[in-house]
Amino acid sequence: MKTLIVTTNGRGAIEITQQVNEIVAEQSDAQLCHIFVTHTSASLIITGNEDANLLLDVEDYFQISIADANPNYRHNNEGDFDMSGHIRSILTGESKTIPVVANKLALGQYQGLFLYEHRADENNRKLLITLS
Repeated sequence: MKTLIVTTNGRGAIEITQQVNEIVAEQSDAQLCHIFVTHTSASLIITGNEDANLLLDVEDYFQISIADANPNYRHNNEGDFDMSGHIRSILTGESKTIPVVANKLALGQYQGLFLYEHRADENNRKLLITLS
């Protein structure tokens, strides 16, 4: 198992495909890569990496659908974005298992693996990567 630390700079998606591929390349016989983020307000997504507007549209959707500071939220220990961050993470998921082909993630031509930060501030996010 390997650990990858990704520093985020507020809400949004950061492509981590290359960093994970570097770890995958270290183990030439791997057939599967499992990535798990150890936080409740960050998640992993696979989506298109060919157009930055795609990620902006995803964030706009989240802003409309899962609003910060919803008066119905009871949990707000860390601010207006606290519960909305948890909901976003629940919906997008904390792990991915991706096949490995030729020592890299077997993603499609325009697919990328992204860490999605759901909080408004900077964070260091820990990901556990298991190869088998």
